Amino acid sequence: MSALRLELPPRGTLTPNNEVDPLAFYYKPLIGRIFRARIDLGLGLLHGPYDELLEVGYGSGLLLPTLARVSRKLTGLDLEDTPPGLPDFLRARGVEATFARCDVREMPFSDGQFDCAVAFSIFEHVAGDALDAGLAEVARVLSPGGTFLIGCPAVHRAMSAAFAAIGFADIDHHHVSDLGAILAAASRYFTVEKQAAWPPLVGDRLPLGWAPYSAALLRRNDTL
Repeated sequence: MSALRLELPPRGTLTPNNEVDPLAFYYKPLIGRIFRARIDLGLGLLHGPYDELLEVGYGSGLLLPTLARVSRKLTGLDLEDTPPGLPDFLRARGVEATFARCDVREMPFSDGQFDCAVAFSIFEHVAGDALDAGLAEVARVLSPGGTFLIGCPAVHRAMSAAFAAIGFADIDHHHVSDLGAILAAASRYFTVEKQAAWPPLVGDRLPLGWAPYSAALLRRNDTL
């Protein structure tokens, strides 16, 4: 199977689900290429096909049509309500998805319900007990040996300056865990299978979590 890449819907098709949803950035001339490249970085680690896939923090639903190409059944979870028109948009493309409004730390799903979970730019927002609780819940709802894809930006001064340049001046208050901290917390439940960093070549030479964006494919431990 060729590497999975983001299928970007036509501009205006989707609706942001809150005021900080990054949907609009995907369509900007230069920044859009960067936003799409970071998603493709993670998607390239997936091997599929999967029986039932969970996207943590689906936002506008931007990624769901792409994930449908490697999964028989889709579920999306988010802290916000499902954006108007999203179910109809997906059905028009032959995609059926189930949605849940909840916190990743308290998911209303059965043990081992999913064989894959995907979380782009989610876990850098939590630290300490909240981070551990979220990762523990993902491990609980994944089947033994299930796949967990994490993508997150770097958390350091240079990245804070980059975010400020595109309008996120207070990003330091929102990004509190880098990839190293996330993987350290995840090691109790998961084994790292693959990692990738963006941009290529440069990112791979930097210490873990220092590249502008990094992704890791984890495997749920069989014995928990």
